[in-house]
Amino acid sequence: MALGTGVGIAAQALAAKLAAVVPETAVVSPPVEKNSSPPEPDPFNTRGPSEGNRIALTFDDGPAPGVTDRILDELKQRHLVATFFMIGERVAASPELARRVAAEGHEIGNHTYTHPKLNSLPDQQVALEIQQTQDIIGEIVNCQPRCLRPPYFAFRKNQSAIPHGKGLSIIYCDVDSKDWSDPGEAKIIDAILSQTKSGSIILCHDNHQQTANCIGEILDKLLELKFNFVTISSFVDAPQIAS
Repeated sequence: MALGTGVGIAAQALAAKLAAVVPETAVVSPPVEKNSSPPEPDPFNTRGPSEGNRIALTFDDGPAPGVTDRILDELKQRHLVATFFMIGERVAASPELARRVAAEGHEIGNHTYTHPKLNSLPDQQVALEIQQTQDIIGEIVNCQPRCLRPPYFAFRKNQSAIPHGKGLSIIYCDVDSKDWSDPGEAKIIDAILSQTKSGSIILCHDNHQQTANCIGEILDKLLELKFNFVTISSFVDAPQIAS
């Protein structure tokens, strides 16, 4: 009887030691990852969502008589839409052409009034370039752009509050045709077809004859690939205007 009691006491002591080392209900906390806070959202939209095989075809620097109208003819023939980022002073110079863009169902974006490098300007001048363009497009076309594309993509993140405060999204691209360098029609076509995928934002210019010469072929080949053409505002929600 005494022996049994001694064994029982020893067993209890051993169990207590084990419990102290590995508690019966121990919970191991996961390691805390360093820098685990969510990344800051990028204010520049370079592409849209990949669902639906949608793409946004965009044109900068117009409206330009003799080029923009030829591009519009090709889009109209195929019942396709695009987004035209217009320079304010060119809207003032070609008001009928700007109106035609809107009348045929295309979106008009803000590409500043004089096409400067915004990252080299003080905030007050940046705001003026953007607002003058909003005003002239509103006056002539009777619509307000919902998106801005900075000329040359020369824009700093800390300037983003200026267009956002006016309800404008900032639009970049993930497909650059480089038609601005007049590389030849074959290279423009290849640049677009080799890079475009679902969600792509394609950058072209509607003040270059080479673009007008080959845009019909580009549109046909993109249609063969079953892409659906949408405007930029279908891809990107405009930011709320700061109160």
